[in-house]
Amino acid sequence: MGFTGIFNHGLDQKNRIFIPAEFREELGENFYLYRAVEHCITVYTAERWQQITENIEGDTNSEKCRKIKRMFFSRVSSCRMDKQGRITIPANLIAHASLEKDVVVVGMGNCIEIWNAVKWKEIEDDDDEELFEGVYF
Repeated sequence: MGFTGIFNHGLDQKNRIFIPAEFREELGENFYLYRAVEHCITVYTAERWQQITENIEGDTNSEKCRKIKRMFFSRVSSCRMDKQGRITIPANLIAHASLEKDVVVVGMGNCIEIWNAVKWKEIEDDDDEELFEGVYF
């Protein structure tokens, strides 16, 4: 089924958050935190991360390819949960996502996003009806 739902959590003084129990088994033992283009952190399973990295592997003799790989791989951190279901988020990712005490963990199907709660509220409040125009589920 994938990752679904929205969960409110707190970032503690050691830069840890709880991963929702609903996500833990599917996430697995090892996974990856990525500095997303939008100001959030994307969490990928090891399997999904492998698929993504296979897509960007290519001609390393190309300057453009090397630049893409350099930026891509420098923005990721491998991660594991502790016994309580918490993860520690690196300081550079906390700064990128402007994470503070209140965070939101969002299921995105094949990945998870971690947002600053205020920024997430802005996204929710921007209920753009045009976005779903012509889209039927």
